[in-house]
Amino acid sequence: MCGILGTLNWDPPLNKLDLEEITGSLAHRGPDDSGYWSDSNVSLGFQRLSIIDLSAAGRQPMPNERGTLRLVYNGEIYNYATLHKQLVQQGHTFTSQSDTETILHGYEQWGPEVVEHLRGMFAFAIWDQREQTLFLARDRLGIKPLYYYWDGRHFAFASEIKALTALPQVNLGHNNSAIWDYLTYLYIPTPKTIYKHIRQVPAGHTLTVSRGKTPAINKYWDLPNWGKAVEVDDPMAQTGWQEAVDAVRCKLHETVQMHMIADVPVGILLSGGIDSGTVAALAAHSKKADIKTFSMGFDVESHTELPYARQVATKLGTHHHELICSRAGLDEWLHRMLEVYDQPFADSSGIPTLEVSNLASSHVKVVLSGDGGDEVFAGYKWHRSYTEMPNPSLSQQLLYNKLLTPVLEALSPLPKITGLISRCQLNVRGKIGVERYGALRSPIKPFQKARLLPDMRDEFKDYDNYWHYRKFWRDDLDPVSRLQYVDLKTYLPDDILTKVDRASMSTSLEVRPPLLDHEFVELVASLPPEYRYGKRILRALATNLLPPEIVSRSKKGFSAPLLDWLHPTTRNGARLGGMALWAMLLLDEWKR
Repeated sequence: MCGILGTLNWDPPLNKLDLEEITGSLAHRGPDDSGYWSDSNVSLGFQRLSIIDLSAAGRQPMPNERGTLRLVYNGEIYNYATLHKQLVQQGHTFTSQSDTETILHGYEQWGPEVVEHLRGMFAFAIWDQREQTLFLARDRLGIKPLYYYWDGRHFAFASEIKALTALPQVNLGHNNSAIWDYLTYLYIPTPKTIYKHIRQVPAGHTLTVSRGKTPAINKYWDLPNWGKAVEVDDPMAQTGWQEAVDAVRCKLHETVQMHMIADVPVGILLSGGIDSGTVAALAAHSKKADIKTFSMGFDVESHTELPYARQVATKLGTHHHELICSRAGLDEWLHRMLEVYDQPFADSSGIPTLEVSNLASSHVKVVLSGDGGDEVFAGYKWHRSYTEMPNPSLSQQLLYNKLLTPVLEALSPLPKITGLISRCQLNVRGKIGVERYGALRSPIKPFQKARLLPDMRDEFKDYDNYWHYRKFWRDDLDPVSRLQYVDLKTYLPDDILTKVDRASMSTSLEVRPPLLDHEFVELVASLPPEYRYGKRILRALATNLLPPEIVSRSKKGFSAPLLDWLHPTTRNGARLGGMALWAMLLLDEWKR
């Protein structure tokens, strides 16, 4: 795992000291080594966290034999040994045992199509000296980040925004629409960032830029079978329940084994839920060496999952470590969240993720996690809320949206009215499709945004608050798969994976999520939605792996107990709950 940086057509070019200093802003992502390379057009910087092939042979920026290509790469390619053998048979000569060199020779062999051969998490850039092009790629699910700066003339890329803002002569004008979006999603949706000229390469996309030309972005992957009706002649149509369970178990076992590949010890982040518990069980049952597990709890007893994590660790016989988060650290976390995420990011589970990453990094360099289980197996509460809520008639839509809602919005500053809206989901009833989904997902209602950001109210009066969800809303899918697809394209990369990457890498810890292996995701997606819904198939395969209480318990979540730590309050005429208040505190702090 690493931090990468590069510039193209920078005027004047970065000097050596600037390149080293700016790359050094990513040193937390890779404190073990660093490397730099530049010519008159391009500068590349690299910080290394050594995981596979710890020798100097894995150093970057990595050249090919003729020096016509230079690679900087962040991630892990789990099928690199297979690709290594395949490329050797094609006549390629390797000088290391690193997965990095596999990408380089793969690009020589297949060009930009190299991404289709890679199984893993990655963000990389290759400078092609002959073609005078810079080729960037981000993994299919968006596990690893990749940001870029483009102002119409200068181009740069980096693993984190902080490296781009440190470049000389950058235009750091703010993006007001990103701020407005932040209050809807509690994160800034891809491709936007808080800065007008800094954007993010979407998951499953590549970017190619030549000197003086506008970057070209191309999608190379999407879920091929997600939620589509199974054809009669499709082999999966003949797959019964038990065959499906066996197939998922076999594939997940293979995936966990691949994610255990490392030249350093590998631990497990254990939440106490079925996702991380299943990953931990498969890892523990197949590894001879002792495994360390790490858990984080809270000082609010009703919010903590430590007893369940402890139960799993005891059953699996791991060396277990745990810590407690308390309200005492709230002020420090407020500053730390902005330092780590570089822009407002209000997922309160970022707090315990920072703490458990710090705990784990004092023992190991790599951990597995259960991230992605709710997206892949339809385990979120809003999946059930959405699918079980009956569609309103036209008269009911009119009653709620045209008559009742405006009255409630006008009275919303009153505490009892705000509670009534939330408790009875009055902002959700009367809505269908993406409007219902957006209302379920957003803790800050559109009418509250106008009160919280009055200076922007007129600018965004007719704004589509749910454009990010709408972009991936597919009426051709069944209801369960439709929700999963939107989650996988929005909430997963922009919130969950952003949270985990920044928090863990701020402590020089690599987190690997086996449940997001793209081949595993494709397999589960090809199954009937009723197999996935509510983690039904995951619970079936975990029955013989975990204690019954863990298999049967409902999802609790990893968010901090903000309602206990922050008393809901009224701001600018909008009464806010814990998550919304935390979002505003972060935005206020960022503006300072």
